[in-house]
Amino acid sequence: MPRSVRIERRRHFLLVAGIFTVLGFHVGVWAVELPRLAGALNLQPGALGAAVSASAAAGIVTLFGGGHLADQFGRRLVLLVGLGGTAAAFALLTQVHSMTALVLVFILYGLMVSFIDLGANTVGSDYERAYGRQVMTGLHAGFSLGALLGALGSALLLWAGVSFRTVYLLLAVVLALGALVVAGTSLPPWNTTAEEKTSTGPKRSVWRNFGVVLAIAFVTAAFFGDGALESFLGVFLTRWNASEGVLTGIGIGGYHLASLLGRLGSAHLQKRWGERRLLFCAGILAAAGMITVVTTADAALAIGGLLVVGAAVAPVVPMALSLAGRSAPGHSGKAVAMTTAFGYSAFIVSPVLIGGIADATSLRTALSLLIATSLIVTVLSTRWPTQSPAPRTDGLSVEA
Repeated sequence: MPRSVRIERRRHFLLVAGIFTVLGFHVGVWAVELPRLAGALNLQPGALGAAVSASAAAGIVTLFGGGHLADQFGRRLVLLVGLGGTAAAFALLTQVHSMTALVLVFILYGLMVSFIDLGANTVGSDYERAYGRQVMTGLHAGFSLGALLGALGSALLLWAGVSFRTVYLLLAVVLALGALVVAGTSLPPWNTTAEEKTSTGPKRSVWRNFGVVLAIAFVTAAFFGDGALESFLGVFLTRWNASEGVLTGIGIGGYHLASLLGRLGSAHLQKRWGERRLLFCAGILAAAGMITVVTTADAALAIGGLLVVGAAVAPVVPMALSLAGRSAPGHSGKAVAMTTAFGYSAFIVSPVLIGGIADATSLRTALSLLIATSLIVTVLSTRWPTQSPAPRTDGLSVEA
């Protein structure tokens, strides 16, 4: 491979990894600060779950339309709208003082952040196809690193007495800077030729593609757990440290650290064990970790269980999105968007269902549902294709 191509490939990888890191950073901040926002507005778990679900519902609207935009007008537009719009949403969140305003800003947030999610995963799929390397799990490790940094940074600011509204404003600045970087840098190659665009036939062929359908099932199961933990993990951990919230930051930060290590490790295990065996074991380990979380009365054991869960489920979503993208050549944007959109539907169901059960029983009982979703991953792994479509390197153009 010519030196210039290697340099371009490395530069594109760092750019895409940076986008994933910024996306993860905002998630880490979101998870730590959400309990403080809920406390300031005196929200019960059910009300908080409903607000988060409204955000997820808005995100689905974006994803179904965003896939078409990404394939027709390029990935840059999607990323710029997402980063800039999400920055605006967090700036507005600093001024929220009522449930009505919260829901409206959450809806804006859901619309905008889904553009970042779609853009990041689509350019990740583009990179795989352009350079013939399956790196989605490694890119999602960048997401986990960002989430870890965001969670720990928020915990430190919390310890220092910085208000959550100030933290949201700082996060808006980070997202705006990310938009500036994307605006001035070339993105990885993406499919634009007529042959590529017609290679999978009409749009409904993507719906009938087994690889895409299977990816949807995996992402939906994984996102159900993610939605529950993002919305209620901070609240759940405050039962051991309600006043200072330091344990919340440690628990969430540790969870994302485990995800980071799990994704880095699974990138190697994927080659040695194969994708099917890796996913089979991931579901079983995640279920075991959640059993520990919801049955123990000891904070250290609960956090230990969370670490197991974080490491076990880490490769599920990136592997599924990689499968979706490479299963639909010429329509990778639509395939990734569709897979993510159905996964986001779990974010609608999950917070409401978990919050409602928590109000009726307890949050510990509600989170027990994640044991079942983990085992679903194990069952689905038996249908994973033994040979997945390989990335291609032809028919590509660079989005400059």
